[in-house]
Amino acid sequence: MKKILSALIITIIIFVFNVWVVVPIISNMGYSSVESSYHLVTHSLLLSLIFLLILSTLLILEKIEN
Repeated sequence: MKKILSALIITIIIFVFNVWVVVPIISNMGYSSVESSYHLVTHSLLLSLIFLLILSTLLILEKIEN
């Protein structure tokens, strides 16, 4: 139960970080109003997912080496 709760909290933190930090950065890169209304949040979530997967892979490889 503790792992599920910590995963839920981390997911919420990532989402809030995504909405407050990543979305404004991507929106300033030149999205038009039509693209941003439909795809901005999706693209920012995918970008956050890519970096999260890279970080997780690096942490797993570090634990394997130890």
